[in-house]
Amino acid sequence: MLLTRFEKWMMRCALRRWGLRRVEAPRVFRGVNLPDGAEILEIGCGYGDGALLIARRFGGSRVVGVDLDEEIIAGARHKVARPPRWARDAPTERITFVCGDAAALSFREAAFDAVLIFGMLHHINAWRRAIAEAHRVLKPGGVLALEEALISDRPWRFNRQFGHVPFDASELREALEAAGFRILRFRKPWYLPMCFVRAVKPAGM
Repeated sequence: MLLTRFEKWMMRCALRRWGLRRVEAPRVFRGVNLPDGAEILEIGCGYGDGALLIARRFGGSRVVGVDLDEEIIAGARHKVARPPRWARDAPTERITFVCGDAAALSFREAAFDAVLIFGMLHHINAWRRAIAEAHRVLKPGGVLALEEALISDRPWRFNRQFGHVPFDASELREALEAAGFRILRFRKPWYLPMCFVRAVKPAGM
């Protein structure tokens, strides 16, 4: 689903960007080891901060960001063309953005070595289908690493107002396993309202 104006503002605010750089991305990247020249897909790329972080962390890789909103894609391209100070060493020439639906990705099967998601599943109505699509486009042995807010305990009215699709940790784990992933790490820190997951598409699938 498309984000509200408030959510778009939140994505661009300094505190949100700081949290992505300092809290979320380091934990999503933990334990993710990729070959040189890896193909990486970011689902729900937002305004480009995630793609820049991925490009810095996995130098030499090709990063493809996908988002449903043309306006957001345009903003991401603008940011990567004129990166902020913290990202000026990122290999931006290997970052591309595509407008598309996470629940019906346009990429061929087994196209990517990794799929990364920074807290976007709860914005996708068909979030289970998005997980299945991530599995489809991963190469055998490819890794899915994500951070996700678990908002099922928030009031129904809050979820509806901000377009959030509520699910809890057990539902997320179940969806990952149903899609065919083998979960390597599933951590929900007591001090953060989010979980961090690393899973793999088993070889031979």
